[in-house]
Amino acid sequence: MRYILFLILIFSLNLFAEDNQLKTGNLKTDFRFSTNDLRNNEILINNDVKLKSPVVAGVLSALVPGAGEIYNGDYLKAILFLAVEGATIYLNHHYTNKGDNQTKYFQDFADEHWSVVRYAQWLNQWASALGGNANIQINPDQSLKPWERVNWNQLNQAERTIKEFSHTLYPHGHQQYYEMIGKYPQYSQGWDDSKFALGIYSVAGEYYYDTKGKFIYYSGLRGKANDYYNIADKALIVTITNHIISMIDAIISANRYNSKVKVEMSLERIQTPLFVEYNPQLKLKFAF
Repeated sequence: MRYILFLILIFSLNLFAEDNQLKTGNLKTDFRFSTNDLRNNEILINNDVKLKSPVVAGVLSALVPGAGEIYNGDYLKAILFLAVEGATIYLNHHYTNKGDNQTKYFQDFADEHWSVVRYAQWLNQWASALGGNANIQINPDQSLKPWERVNWNQLNQAERTIKEFSHTLYPHGHQQYYEMIGKYPQYSQGWDDSKFALGIYSVAGEYYYDTKGKFIYYSGLRGKANDYYNIADKALIVTITNHIISMIDAIISANRYNSKVKVEMSLERIQTPLFVEYNPQLKLKFAF
């Protein structure tokens, strides 16, 4: 009899030791207590695990590349995106300044060595031999700047009468003005080292082959400025692309982070020599 009472005592201790909620000894009732407790645990764990907002991550990285990655906890990627941002902004600023300085240099060079007065004088003298006509008024006041001494409408009209000319000169100061005088042969005789300036121009079409000296040198100055601006533009494109890639990466990373957190709940069945126990199991898995 004592042996039977001892077994009953041991059975009771094992049953109630697993969970202070298992008070009845009835498996069906105790099972309900266990699953209710599991739901409470699930709520508590879900409150503790903070999911990432893909929207917040994307907006942060769209504004500042790497910010969304910091929000997601991807610090290495954040450093990379921020480094690209800093480098490309610096390159854009640096080469834009170099382009601006080079532009000022070649414009000053053009204003010193190319004269629209000389070009107009050449047209007045040689337009008829080139199949056109020119009667461009030139102000004799040499205290004025060359571009202030020429009637620009008459200049452009004379250019239109010469069929082999491809362009009419833009007003001084315009970007196209500075491009044309170092790009098209028809403007070669405005340079101060041209054959017309040296007084040795002798054939009507000679202007086409007189693209040497300062004409070529000036073209190189302009080309160098354009190269600087091209580098600055490419850096800007990389900057914009960096924002877009960082934004997309932050959204994907936030979703991936959320998908890593997976809560699995189960009841584990344990068979003992005397009885069967059902222990609640709560598994918090992080997949890497």
